[in-house]
Amino acid sequence: MNLKSTYFNRIIACILFGTLFLPIKSLAQPDYDFRNPVLVSGTDKQQGAVYLFSNVKTGVDARVTITFISPGITLDEMDGASGYPEALQPTLIVNAFTSGYMEMEIEFLYAGTSTLFPQTEVPVTCIDVDGLANYDGLGNPINEFDEVNLSGGYVNYQLSGSDLFIEQSGNWYKGKNLAGIDYPGRDTTAKQAMYTVVNGNISSCTIRVGVNNQANIPDTRLRSVYFKKFTYPNMILARSTLLAFQGLEKKGLVALQWKIEKDNHLKVVMIEKGSTYSLFSPIAEISMIGGRSQQINYSFQDNESIQGNVFYRLKMIYVTGEVKYSNVLMFQSGKLLKEFKIYPSVVNNAATLQITSASSTTGIFQLVDYTGRVVIQKNIMVQEGTNNIIVNNLGGVHPGHYMVLLKVNDKVYNQKIFKQ
Repeated sequence: MNLKSTYFNRIIACILFGTLFLPIKSLAQPDYDFRNPVLVSGTDKQQGAVYLFSNVKTGVDARVTITFISPGITLDEMDGASGYPEALQPTLIVNAFTSGYMEMEIEFLYAGTSTLFPQTEVPVTCIDVDGLANYDGLGNPINEFDEVNLSGGYVNYQLSGSDLFIEQSGNWYKGKNLAGIDYPGRDTTAKQAMYTVVNGNISSCTIRVGVNNQANIPDTRLRSVYFKKFTYPNMILARSTLLAFQGLEKKGLVALQWKIEKDNHLKVVMIEKGSTYSLFSPIAEISMIGGRSQQINYSFQDNESIQGNVFYRLKMIYVTGEVKYSNVLMFQSGKLLKEFKIYPSVVNNAATLQITSASSTTGIFQLVDYTGRVVIQKNIMVQEGTNNIIVNNLGGVHPGHYMVLLKVNDKVYNQKIFKQ
């Protein structure tokens, strides 16, 4: 946030929106409220200064220590008045041709003591991480960046249309502005210039607020750290982490296979089994901690022979506590077995093909509308036995009636479906 462009906007905002100010603020209550810091040791606004924020949460104080200030960076305000009074809002002066940051360690304490107080959950949102693409009129930009270390946890942000490049190095999550678009003041309206990091069971964290000034003139930048979780348009946590889930029945035994997206924020994946489409019980559990940095293929063999109808699904539990379920796979014992079917018959974004094959081969899947036009065509790998194969990415297909054609081993199977 550029200081020079904020005063006029602030005056206009006060005139036009003064009566709306309180209702807007009431919609964005934080988990932690940082106000009225008291300097308890060191020199104000200098490296080594220690501040106490009392009652940031019921029964909780926060001790904030400035652990580092880069050369060429001056801390003008520890907690500026503009923007959100409950946020922690440093104001930085950055010299020309300077890149650096102010680093602060935040410790949560039992109120009135110096004893660390582990917190159930700490959300940190860096807001208005913006910049200017041509700050000095000579084509030289200035861009803000923030870094958050919560000793682990997960990150959330706007996946497409974001102004930020988000990267992870160890426990550090860095959000770096690339767009060079300035958003005056300090607020949460520009979701594309924000990101959120969350972790639990911690009593301290480290945050860096920084600026990369490639211009030949200095600048004053308004920074803001808001202790609250946010949702984002097309946010990364809404992205499906399950890339594929399918199964194969052979000689009465079922083998399941699935693929998980990297950076998935999963805690546990449970394999569930049932005798109906809606009643399931867990039969196995896989811990995902430590497996988030790469795409991973998983498999599970159910050594109990199927009897009648058998259903399988994955229950995915995220570090946030959120629970999601996979598509459901259905298998039948031999006497009930159909050679081909697709389910459900009314689909939204995905459908599951069930095909029995005498050998491993490649099949051709086609989705055909009632004019005979092939809307989707893709190759699918079919293994010997009874396959349950998911077909994704049907969300962009227009609603209506379609015919599914599957060509396998010189045979053509078909079934009608309805796309919602």
